[in-house]
Amino acid sequence: MREGIQFIAGAALALAITLPMGRAAFGDRDYREDCNKRLEADKARIDRDAAKHGEHSRAVDNDVAKLDTDRQWCRDHHADWDHTKFDVGIYIKH
Repeated sequence: MREGIQFIAGAALALAITLPMGRAAFGDRDYREDCNKRLEADKARIDRDAAKHGEHSRAVDNDVAKLDTDRQWCRDHHADWDHTKFDVGIYIKH
């Protein structure tokens, strides 16, 4: 009986030690594609609303705020994006 408890305790300890190492070995998920899709959708929305309402409209301001929120999502998920495409001109808060 005592050997069974020691075995279970040993197995639990081994599992507790190896699980975090296994996650590090496989690495975190790559969110670059998700980040790019979000920013592309935001950019398209900004372009559409700028053509429809003007560059300095409330709709564009709201769209740029959404783009900023998605940029933060990308940062939080350690996903980089094309700064020359999304961090210029109309795509930056005024």
